[in-house]
Formats: sequence, C-alpha cells, structure tokens
Amino acid sequence: AMPSLMVQSAVAPASGPQDFCKKLSKTVAAALGKPESFVLTSYQKVDAMSMGGDTETPAAFLYLSSLGSIEPGLNKATSSAIAAVLQDELGVPANR
Repeated sequence: AMPSLMVQSAVAPASGPQDFCKKLSKTVAAALGKPESFVLTSYQKVDAMSMGGDTETPAAFLYLSSLGSIEPGLNKATSSAIAAVLQDELGVPANR
C-alpha cells in the first residue's frame, strides 16, 4: 500500500511547507525502499504542542503508515532518517 507520513508541529519548516513535504517524501521512499511516486506526505501547523509538559522545546507528532514496510528491522533506520529531517527543518531534537 501507499506509504504515508503525516506530521504536525507548532513550528514552521525552515524551507516552507512544500519543500518540507518533498524532503520527507524522498526520505520515506529511501528508508522504506519504495518508489517516491507512491509516497504521500503532509504537514500541518498547529497552534501549540506539549511533550512531557514542555511547550517551549520544538516537538512534532508523526503518523507513518506503510503496509508491508513497517517492521522492527527497518524501524530504527526509518525513525533516524525522519528525525534528521525534523531536526534540520523544525529544530526538533532527535529525542523528541
């Protein structure tokens, strides 16, 4: 099935929403070994986000779906690749 990644954050992407979605699309395709033409990504800016009671440090909420591609062996590499984009674009530390 079509891999999809939805991202919500109170922080605007440094490169703008469209380029951010393009970067995420390339990252997800490479991490999951799927053609980018099948990947769907979306970004939504929200008014506020709290993680662990902290509203000051940038954070993001993600939902990744991909039938047949989400497995323990790929999860760490996929998470790391997406976290790198989030850190560059949103300033979200990798541990958040």
